[in-house]
Amino acid sequence: MAKIKEINLTKLIKPYAKDNVWLALNTIQNKVLATGKTVKEVIDNAKKVSKEKPVIMKAVQNYSKYIF
Repeated sequence: MAKIKEINLTKLIKPYAKDNVWLALNTIQNKVLATGKTVKEVIDNAKKVSKEKPVIMKAVQNYSKYIF
């Protein structure tokens, strides 16, 4: 069975968490491509800066209520 590599996004997300915004990350999840207040806005913004399909996630201060 293949082992899944753990990715720690804490440092990447932390600057955006206080704003409670959506993020578009690049496919290897080491760079924020765009932000937005809605999913549509963040996708539109990401399309302006990159042709790759982004990973979309919500940046919040506490993830205890979220399941990934």
